[in-house]
Amino acid sequence: MTGAELAAIRKAAGLSQTELGKRVGIGRHAVSYWETKDRVDPYAWAVRRMEEVLDLPEKPAPLRVPSYPSFAERMAELDRQAEAKFMERVARAQARVDAQAAKRRVRCGAKTRKGTPCRAKSEPGKRRCKFHGGKSTGARTPEGRQRLREAALRRWARWRAAKAEACRDEPQKT
Repeated sequence: MTGAELAAIRKAAGLSQTELGKRVGIGRHAVSYWETKDRVDPYAWAVRRMEEVLDLPEKPAPLRVPSYPSFAERMAELDRQAEAKFMERVARAQARVDAQAAKRRVRCGAKTRKGTPCRAKSEPGKRRCKFHGGKSTGARTPEGRQRLREAALRRWARWRAAKAEACRDEPQKT
């Protein structure tokens, strides 16, 4: 119900705001206040008093009180949340340990030309040093160097061909 509807019901009963206020024991300003509202609360104290004198429409059913979980259900939910947080912390700690292990440097231990184990530190996250399975220094023999030259020439030839093809496909700018 709106305030305008409340005012219409009061006027239909032939009462002024002052007369209605006197009959129900509230002030004229309280009647005026409720008649200017967009929505009248039927459970408000003043409106219930006006209902004794006026024929107001029936009140809607009161809102249902929401049901809350039991103590046991709430405790079970808190336990699930605590377990999830714990597992998240364990996963973060494991990720930290894994990251440290990936950076760890150990002794290489590969067999040297003398037959003794290599004492150099490994590359980060690997088990061998840069001399025994890490970094390549390139070809050493004339045949190996020639193979590298030929491979580079083939790569550059493919690159030039692709660039020429792209230039042919591109529309001419004028």
